[in-house]
Amino acid sequence: MRAKRITGIALLAATTVSLSSCTGPLDAPDDQRSLKSRRTLIDAEKYFRDYESGQSDSASAGGSPLASTRGTASDEAHAVPGLLDDNTFVNAGTSDFVSADRDPLSTFALDVDTGSYTVARTLLRQGVTPPSASIRPEEWVNAFDYADAAPTDIDLGVYVDQGRTATQPDLQTVRIGIRARDVLPVDRPPVNLTLVIDTSGSMDIRARLGLVKSSLALLTENLHADDTIAVVTYENQATPLLRPTPVRQTGTILEAIDKLRPGGSTNLAAGLELGYKQARSSFTEDAINAVVLASDGVANIGVTGPGSLVDMIREAGAEGMHLVTVGYGMGNYNDNLMEQLADQGDGFYSYVDTFDEAERLFGSDLTSTLTVVARDAKAQVEFDPAAVSSYRLIGYDNRAISDDEFESDSVDAGEIGAGHEVTALYEVELARDVEPGDAIGEATVRWESVATGEIDEAVATLTAADPAGDGSEQLALSSTVADLAQFLKGAGPMAERDVDLAQLAARAADLEEAGVEGAAELSGLIQLAQQTDRRQ
Repeated sequence: MRAKRITGIALLAATTVSLSSCTGPLDAPDDQRSLKSRRTLIDAEKYFRDYESGQSDSASAGGSPLASTRGTASDEAHAVPGLLDDNTFVNAGTSDFVSADRDPLSTFALDVDTGSYTVARTLLRQGVTPPSASIRPEEWVNAFDYADAAPTDIDLGVYVDQGRTATQPDLQTVRIGIRARDVLPVDRPPVNLTLVIDTSGSMDIRARLGLVKSSLALLTENLHADDTIAVVTYENQATPLLRPTPVRQTGTILEAIDKLRPGGSTNLAAGLELGYKQARSSFTEDAINAVVLASDGVANIGVTGPGSLVDMIREAGAEGMHLVTVGYGMGNYNDNLMEQLADQGDGFYSYVDTFDEAERLFGSDLTSTLTVVARDAKAQVEFDPAAVSSYRLIGYDNRAISDDEFESDSVDAGEIGAGHEVTALYEVELARDVEPGDAIGEATVRWESVATGEIDEAVATLTAADPAGDGSEQLALSSTVADLAQFLKGAGPMAERDVDLAQLAARAADLEEAGVEGAAELSGLIQLAQQTDRRQ
């Protein structure tokens, strides 16, 4: 599991209840069928554990048989492309240093995606180094929890710390952490989710359709009784499998899960079009209205590119329907399509490779992240040219916006959900004679408050660090994650530095020894990278 807070419910897999035949009891009113009872009766993992590939008549079933961290043997009998066959990754680029004299402003939309990190973890577990183009460092950094305190009097709190750059001691690293306010589960708005599920032949393996089924069952376990779920499937054409159904009608939803069968080509555009139509039919003001696309990202008939779908997705986003994309499987996987669709749909992009990851995302993180507290959130950092010679933003290369658009409220930027954290890291070259504690710049975060409809800003001052100091544990963790991502990407300034995996492993081990949450996950990932490096 990655280092985010694990909030999934331990599953009672020993139950002998036959779920597909329990429509009557499971559809009882919620005062008779409690949330606890639902969780007891649903064995969400069985859909992944017991999935048998070969259900599809399609000749092409691209994917990769990946085992759960606590799952069963992989689908070895199913002929699928290799992990790196026909995947689509688009390099977002790597920022270099910018002169503060020439351009003191750095402006970007906040991003809550984490798909790049989980894709890399999937590949490393299979002994494959992630392609350089697949690595977006900010998504790695934002996959970890830095324990910044939730604000209580504003939607977004801004935290700043700084320290010596571990890979270049004459530089300083500045961490800007943004933490959204919490919303208690009992206080969150109602949820209307429409799942658009890819049931084409390429989904016919345990790590794809098997995990999708488990993901839907996990939602059924954990949503409120009055929340609704609708399901649209697509292959050659789109089909409305389940009308918007209250979660209290658990048996009806489970019957729909059992009906998910793969086969045919992949008409993504038809699936999204019908999904949005279904979402509009259940749309409720003051509710969370979202479309969740569960797919391997393949689109081989109909409209097939992210640019071609933009107008439909943006229009739905303007109406208040977020698009969340969740990727499954590797081999014939389109990371670029999934990431770009989420960016256009005011949602986020995640990738699910194991049941544990499905449990984390669909157990509670999905609804908390979709409880948006800040719309169109963006950041602008202004460096003082008298104190800073040059600076470099790590990542966010495809999230940049022009400096003069920062105060424009019409610019589409990031949506930040309750309790979510976003972190940005800068490497900074200080001017001469700057002393520790001197102000070197200012970070401003701007957003539209969902609670008030007003435009809010939060401002924090950046200061020079003690050149002999290493900074906070949060800075040490986030910078080590970022350095690992940059090292594996092999581009930009990091490629020119004397850095290796052993050094990164030592840094992670120090954090683990200090008891820093997330350090064990990071250490394990670096160990996988070391093992992969020795084999190649």
